Amino acid sequence: MLNKTYKAILYTFLSYVLLLNFLTFLSSGSPKALINPFYIKNRTISMYHLTKHVVMVAGLGFVTSERHEVDAFIQTACEKYGVDPKLIHMMIQVESKGRQFAISRTGAMGLMQVMPTTFFDISQGDPFLAEDNIDAGVKYLSRQLKKFEDIPLALAAYNAGPNNIKDGKVPDFGETRHYIKKIMELYEK
Repeated sequence: MLNKTYKAILYTFLSYVLLLNFLTFLSSGSPKALINPFYIKNRTISMYHLTKHVVMVAGLGFVTSERHEVDAFIQTACEKYGVDPKLIHMMIQVESKGRQFAISRTGAMGLMQVMPTTFFDISQGDPFLAEDNIDAGVKYLSRQLKKFEDIPLALAAYNAGPNNIKDGKVPDFGETRHYIKKIMELYEK
């Protein structure tokens, strides 16, 4: 009897992980989302907020912001926090490829791929509304720029977390180094 209960719990958990990975894959388009079960908590939170957004705000049509609206949101947030709009455009291109409903394999949400805990620490909005997501992402980046006074270090802190920046050096994470390189190449063109 107990063995059947444990099997049922295991199968339920595995089904949950597979469903979560599949939904994350659908929202991000990234095959990595299918094979990465290590960020279940963040991805669960992100999927909850996406579901809430779909049900309460956008409807099943996934109403997205127009390009000119996104540009206006970027301009407004950049003026508010003193960040170069060109840098934010490059970050959005690298982070989410401009997909408003993207969820990463780690659970980062929206255009600027802000983690759930970070988003709700600095914002009260909806992470899948372009305006709220951009405002939170620019606000968080501006904090990193003020703290590290260097664009590559601020990008490293944005990507890997500020606690991973030691002795004023970019952490030796392949993903973070690639992220910085890609954004800086686009930014400097």
